[in-house]
Amino acid sequence: MKLTGKAWKFAQEDISTDLIRGKAWSHLPAKEQGAHCLEEVDPAFAAQAAPGDFIVAGKNFGCGSSTAAHVAVIGLGIGAVIAESLGKLFITNAASAGLWAVSCPGIIDVVNAGDRIELDTASWQLRNLTSGKTIAANPLPGFLGEMIELGGEKNYLRARLAREAAG
Repeated sequence: MKLTGKAWKFAQEDISTDLIRGKAWSHLPAKEQGAHCLEEVDPAFAAQAAPGDFIVAGKNFGCGSSTAAHVAVIGLGIGAVIAESLGKLFITNAASAGLWAVSCPGIIDVVNAGDRIELDTASWQLRNLTSGKTIAANPLPGFLGEMIELGGEKNYLRARLAREAAG
């Protein structure tokens, strides 16, 4: 699968789930949570981001609590989160909901804000379409990739049960 989008760059380290989406907004529907996505880091981000855009981040993006901050990212329509490294709970929560969250060491040096980038989940290559640079991303385990491609955990489990029932 190839995903293409505009990069929104957040180079700082340790952007926690509370910075991705404040707890005060957790009761809202996903789209309304999206309006508050990363507002403490960049107040203009949510109003300017477009569906399919990518969040490109520094080390340890999504660290902290098991807060379902990925819901705000999905509500905003972000196509993928690509970071130097990611919190483990953020990766699994995102995959469970059908959101690509991929670590790509060195991404901060390869992508600038506004660049068009492409993530190829078959080859695990990230290509900066603006500069022509390419970098390897860390592959997700196969079942997580399949889960995301199917739209999340529920669809993945339905497909897996159907395969097992078919023999």
